[in-house]
Amino acid sequence: MLISAATPTPPTATHSYNPGGLIAVLVLVALLALAVYLLRCWAFPFTTCPHPNRRRAWRCRRCEGTGRRLRAGRRFLNHLRHIRRHGNHH
Repeated sequence: MLISAATPTPPTATHSYNPGGLIAVLVLVALLALAVYLLRCWAFPFTTCPHPNRRRAWRCRRCEGTGRRLRAGRRFLNHLRHIRRHGNHH
Protein backbone atom coordinates (compact mmCIF):
# COMPACT_ATOMS: atom_id res chain seq x y z
CA MET A 1 0.00 0.00 0.00
CA LEU A 2 1.37 3.40 -0.98
CA ILE A 3 1.16 6.28 1.40
CA SER A 4 0.89 9.61 -0.36
CA ALA A 5 2.56 12.65 1.09
CA ALA A 6 0.26 14.94 3.00
CA THR A 7 1.69 18.07 1.48
CA PRO A 8 -0.87 20.49 0.17
CA THR A 9 -0.64 21.51 -3.41
CA PRO A 10 -0.54 25.22 -4.11
CA PRO A 11 -3.91 26.61 -5.11
CA THR A 12 -4.31 27.45 -8.74
CA ALA A 13 -4.96 31.05 -9.62
CA THR A 14 -8.54 31.57 -10.63
CA HIS A 15 -8.16 35.21 -11.55
CA SER A 16 -5.42 37.74 -12.04
CA TYR A 17 -5.01 40.96 -10.08
CA ASN A 18 -6.78 43.84 -11.79
CA PRO A 19 -5.91 47.29 -10.38
CA GLY A 20 -8.76 48.89 -12.35
CA GLY A 21 -11.29 48.21 -9.60
CA LEU A 22 -9.08 49.79 -6.94
CA ILE A 23 -8.43 52.82 -9.12
CA ALA A 24 -12.16 53.25 -9.74
CA VAL A 25 -12.85 53.16 -5.99
CA LEU A 26 -10.09 55.70 -5.31
CA VAL A 27 -11.45 58.03 -8.01
CA LEU A 28 -14.96 57.77 -6.55
CA VAL A 29 -13.67 58.51 -3.04
CA ALA A 30 -11.73 61.53 -4.36
CA LEU A 31 -14.80 62.83 -6.21
CA LEU A 32 -16.93 62.39 -3.09
CA ALA A 33 -14.36 64.25 -0.98
CA LEU A 34 -14.27 67.07 -3.54
CA ALA A 35 -18.07 67.30 -3.55
CA VAL A 36 -18.18 67.48 0.26
CA TYR A 37 -15.46 70.17 0.27
CA LEU A 38 -17.28 72.29 -2.32
CA LEU A 39 -20.53 71.91 -0.39
CA ARG A 40 -18.78 73.14 2.75
CA CYS A 41 -17.33 76.06 0.78
CA TRP A 42 -20.82 76.94 -0.41
CA ALA A 43 -22.31 76.72 3.09
CA PHE A 44 -19.37 78.27 4.99
CA PRO A 45 -17.50 80.54 2.56
CA PHE A 46 -15.11 82.11 5.08
CA THR A 47 -12.29 80.65 7.14
CA THR A 48 -9.88 82.09 9.68
CA CYS A 49 -6.95 83.92 8.15
CA PRO A 50 -3.62 82.24 8.98
CA HIS A 51 -1.94 85.64 9.30
CA PRO A 52 -3.10 87.12 12.60
CA ASN A 53 -3.16 90.89 12.82
CA ARG A 54 -0.59 91.40 15.59
CA ARG A 55 0.03 95.04 14.78
CA ARG A 56 -2.77 97.45 14.06
CA ALA A 57 -0.74 99.32 11.43
CA TRP A 58 -0.21 96.16 9.36
CA ARG A 59 -3.20 94.96 7.35
CA CYS A 60 -3.20 91.52 5.79
CA ARG A 61 -3.89 91.54 2.05
CA ARG A 62 -5.86 88.31 2.29
CA CYS A 63 -8.32 89.32 4.97
CA GLU A 64 -7.90 93.11 4.92
CA GLY A 65 -7.59 93.08 8.70
CA THR A 66 -10.87 91.27 9.38
CA GLY A 67 -9.28 87.95 10.39
CA ARG A 68 -11.53 86.05 7.96
CA ARG A 69 -10.78 85.22 4.35
CA LEU A 70 -12.61 83.52 1.50
CA ARG A 71 -11.85 79.82 1.06
CA ALA A 72 -10.09 78.71 -2.13
CA GLY A 73 -13.02 76.46 -3.02
CA ARG A 74 -15.44 79.36 -2.65
CA ARG A 75 -13.30 81.50 -4.97
CA PHE A 76 -13.49 78.63 -7.47
CA LEU A 77 -17.29 78.43 -7.13
CA ASN A 78 -17.57 82.20 -7.58
CA HIS A 79 -15.40 81.94 -10.71
CA LEU A 80 -17.65 79.20 -12.14
CA ARG A 81 -20.73 81.31 -11.38
CA HIS A 82 -19.16 84.31 -13.13
CA ILE A 83 -18.36 82.22 -16.22
CA ARG A 84 -21.89 80.85 -16.31
CA ARG A 85 -23.49 84.30 -16.04
CA HIS A 86 -21.14 86.32 -18.22
CA GLY A 87 -19.49 83.77 -20.49
CA ASN A 88 -15.72 83.32 -20.71
CA HIS A 89 -15.09 87.03 -21.42
CA HIS A 90 -12.66 88.71 -19.05
